Amino acid sequence: MRVVLDITRLLRRSAQATPTGIDRVELAYARHLIGNRQYKDRTAFVARVRSSTWYLDADTVSAFIDTLALKWKQSESRVTRRELVAIENFLDLAPGTLPPVDTAPALRSALPDMLPPLKRLLSPVNLLPRLMRRRNSQGAVYLNVSHEGLNSINGVRSMVRGHGLRPMYLVHDLIPLTHPEYVRPGDAEKHETRMRTVLASAEAIISNSHHTLNQLKSFAERSGMAVPPSIVSPLGVEDEFDTEEAPPPPAHPFFLTVGTIEPRKNHLVLLHAWRVLVEKLGPKAPKLIIVGRRGWENENVIDIIERCRKLGDHVLECNRLPDVHLRRLMKQARAVLFPSFAEGYGLPLFEAMALRVPVICSDLQAFRDIAGSAPCYLDPIDGLGWARAIEEYARPDSQARAAQMRQLSGLWMPRWSDHFSIVDRIIDVVARPTGTPRPVAGWRPAASSERSRPLIPAGEHVEDVRALCFAVQPHSSTR
Repeated sequence: MRVVLDITRLLRRSAQATPTGIDRVELAYARHLIGNRQYKDRTAFVARVRSSTWYLDADTVSAFIDTLALKWKQSESRVTRRELVAIENFLDLAPGTLPPVDTAPALRSALPDMLPPLKRLLSPVNLLPRLMRRRNSQGAVYLNVSHEGLNSINGVRSMVRGHGLRPMYLVHDLIPLTHPEYVRPGDAEKHETRMRTVLASAEAIISNSHHTLNQLKSFAERSGMAVPPSIVSPLGVEDEFDTEEAPPPPAHPFFLTVGTIEPRKNHLVLLHAWRVLVEKLGPKAPKLIIVGRRGWENENVIDIIERCRKLGDHVLECNRLPDVHLRRLMKQARAVLFPSFAEGYGLPLFEAMALRVPVICSDLQAFRDIAGSAPCYLDPIDGLGWARAIEEYARPDSQARAAQMRQLSGLWMPRWSDHFSIVDRIIDVVARPTGTPRPVAGWRPAASSERSRPLIPAGEHVEDVRALCFAVQPHSSTR
């Protein structure tokens, strides 16, 4: 079994100080393939630049991945003491409650330099000769988990046929097609091409939720295309999001919202709800910390944050926050808020739930797929409903919050090991040579020892096991 992982996105994004969600996913896949003995000497990496496919030396890729992961980890410590003090003062915490991650914030110049590993990675010595490329790739599973480079159906088809690859793709979302108003002009057309490429060339598709898979099926039906064999394997929560005891809450109740400040995340409904709460409760109104970088078309939100005097003492914008401090603040918050209009998955929501922190969120199928009935679900445009729920959860004797805490105590969220336990089995099936005996149509992957519920089949049953994939039931004891 050979696997070829496309790391084009990681190469392109390696100059950035912090990763996006998709960057984290591709990095997790690279580290899994490098560190898993099952794939030792059977993993290759490719990058596609200007219609050319470059095969990369696995050992040098490993050094590149380690350096990139270290760089992104150390970037957390670049938050200044002034920024941490602002949070402490906002919440009336004791000085030093949020200490720097390191003894001193890392300057950009002190972060690991990506240029040396990039030069080694792309040097002629480490690029496989043209003859070896075809020989080593014949029959390999080509894995693309970032949507990168799928804008050309002919380009992907040429690569797959020319190198004898069997493509598998991870589909994150179809938001540019279902909600084009929340993406940049032209992104909807690009994403349509990506999804057509996936449908036309995949031997298997991984989706992060049933919602994403259902949207892909709807798109395929509208486009008159068949859906290749597909599975649902929820993305994993990092092991750091454990359930250790929460620190004492501050005297004044507060809430968190986590996500890029952009129209789709719907920060506007929270700010209007907070205005209602401040007008009603005055200084006793709860506080809100907005954690996330500024995105695009957010002028209305920024104007309210910067210029609304009523909210000045009750809303704080925090553009960057180390994960260790984010986890601490999550545990101290009355709830974490997610008023999004659309999501493909919503990993921060599930990270909050893994910490046993109550969640108030939009009533989206993507959230319900895994979170079940535990969160408090609201319509994203119901501003007064959000204000009422926040006021209720802010009370020290809140019955609604206590009820959700009881549900969270019995909830188990998927880890990366669970995600890969499914993906590895599908890779094994897709990689089998033509003519190899296939399992029967009722075959199921073995349940992980860490999984709380057994796997169940989803979609149509097909006799060809190359076209046999199964979806994972939400990892939740609430259903």
